[in-house]
Amino acid sequence: MVRFIVGAAGKTEGTVTSDPTVVNGNPALVVRLDGEIDGVIAIRVEDARITGLYYVRNPEKLARVESETPLTLR
Repeated sequence: MVRFIVGAAGKTEGTVTSDPTVVNGNPALVVRLDGEIDGVIAIRVEDARITGLYYVRNPEKLARVESETPLTLR
């Protein structure tokens, strides 16, 4: 998967960067193209093993990526 991402980034016009984050309690990378969010690579981890990789590019699903949601007790 990493080879695919690096290969695709090399063919992209512009600057591609990534920042680690947490999405739904799992590790993820926010991928930026020229400073703007292009997508999120979400990594599903079960029993200390990677069981899924997801690349989300839907703008509606990415709208809250950079905002933190405070946790509250009920």
